Amino acid sequence: MREDTYFDGLHNETPKRIFSQYICSMTKHLRRYLLAIISLSFTANLNAQVNVRDSVLSFTMFQVNVGFNSPQNDLKTRFGNFATVGGQVSRKTKKGWMFGGSGNFVFGDNVKEISMIDAITVGDAFIISSDGTLSDIRYSMRGFTGQLHFGKLFPVWGPNKNCGIFTLISGGIIQHKIRFDLDRNANVPSLDKEYKKGYDRLSNGILISPSVGYQYLGNNRTVNFFFQIEYSYASTQNRRSYNFDTGMPDNRVRNDSFFTLKAGWTLPIYRKAPSDFYYF
Repeated sequence: MREDTYFDGLHNETPKRIFSQYICSMTKHLRRYLLAIISLSFTANLNAQVNVRDSVLSFTMFQVNVGFNSPQNDLKTRFGNFATVGGQVSRKTKKGWMFGGSGNFVFGDNVKEISMIDAITVGDAFIISSDGTLSDIRYSMRGFTGQLHFGKLFPVWGPNKNCGIFTLISGGIIQHKIRFDLDRNANVPSLDKEYKKGYDRLSNGILISPSVGYQYLGNNRTVNFFFQIEYSYASTQNRRSYNFDTGMPDNRVRNDSFFTLKAGWTLPIYRKAPSDFYYF
């Protein structure tokens, strides 16, 4: 009874501890980026001569964002809630049209589909190494998205006519897989670099994402942020030749959809004059 409790404790706590350390590391990097952006915006504000308060402007925006994602349909059977971290570049015209591109890193520690390695594991948390000892095994989600977007900004609810509600339609690609992490000194030939590919369920395909959000651009050019709600539909397929656990290829088309709540910081690049440099 005590042994079972001990194993259960390892299974529940070790992945959480590893993921928490990873999140802390990512948070530190994001904090540095945001502080750098805020510092640049504040410094450049001393010299900028663009009248944001009274003008409808055409400008470029650099944005960093974090997102909380809730999987649906086929994606929900493989993964639980996951996070995204990324950035995008957008161009806004004087008429409110917006276009650009974005990229996001996808990650999470809630993996539901782990039965593919049942034959080589002891329970869900351990695998037998080549010397006969038990090694911890941890599961996580890894992937990325890349999209182009086009939309419209409606100047309402803001201190100037360059902020307001926006709608976007984005299209591109998504890729995701299951990642297996073992103890650093563990020697498990059945899950070496090449063999992992037979179990990781690497999938990718087309991604379409309509969204609605709000963009705030302060008159003093130092407080600029946005948030948005997005629904993403992806048609994906397994890209491995075959799965080791079934001995067969998986050619079915997956419906990997998910909802996203996203927020981020904006660095607008305002142009002073055609022959001059850009200012924040």
